[in-house]
Amino acid sequence: MFRIYPAVDIKGGRCVRLLRGDLGKVTVFSDRPWEMALRWRDEGASFLHVVDLDGAVEGRPVNLRSVERILREVDIPVQVGGGVRTLEDARLLLEMGAARVIMGTRTLSDPLFLRRAAEALGERLVVSLDMRERRVAVGGWTRELDSPLQHLVDELVSCGVRRVLHTDVLRDGTLEGHAGNLPGELLGRGLGVIVAGGISSRGDILRLKELAELGVEGAVIGRALYEGAVTLAELLD
Repeated sequence: MFRIYPAVDIKGGRCVRLLRGDLGKVTVFSDRPWEMALRWRDEGASFLHVVDLDGAVEGRPVNLRSVERILREVDIPVQVGGGVRTLEDARLLLEMGAARVIMGTRTLSDPLFLRRAAEALGERLVVSLDMRERRVAVGGWTRELDSPLQHLVDELVSCGVRRVLHTDVLRDGTLEGHAGNLPGELLGRGLGVIVAGGISSRGDILRLKELAELGVEGAVIGRALYEGAVTLAELLD
């Protein structure tokens, strides 16, 4: 089943969107992130995508109060990321009610931790691959890894990771659309792939659905929903 994940990104306790992952280019959409989460639930979302942007930079969860309220208020599954770099933080979010936790920086930099996380969290782990062209960005998009994507994906598969989130950072928040040309290294490897970055139309979704047999199973939508470029009903149709 292909899922649409409305995004609720939190910075300073507010619901925001960034442009191309640049923390200096912020658009604020609400001072109450939980109200946006409820809106998407009411409009038909079956799963939400919540990111603590401050946490991604700090390397630890920062906006826990807002995240906790979202998890308390909505009655649909939520995947949560941003600064989750220890199993303790991951378990805390799961105990708070998250259905999945998204981890990037440490899982991609520490193979032993990656294996432990995959074993401990199983289906509830999503590994985030934030990419600028062919390079994976970590640390809140502040630095890029030297490791080739093929090597990183081989590690993920070897460790038993079941799901990844691929974000095209250069398209994120631009409304430029998604070409559907995902890195071949991710496809057909037994990984469930959730796609993010620039998705702005039903056509983008239809192109991604054509890759379902290769593992593409969902898309994260942010600015396009908030600015009315497309409605959730159109994407769910």
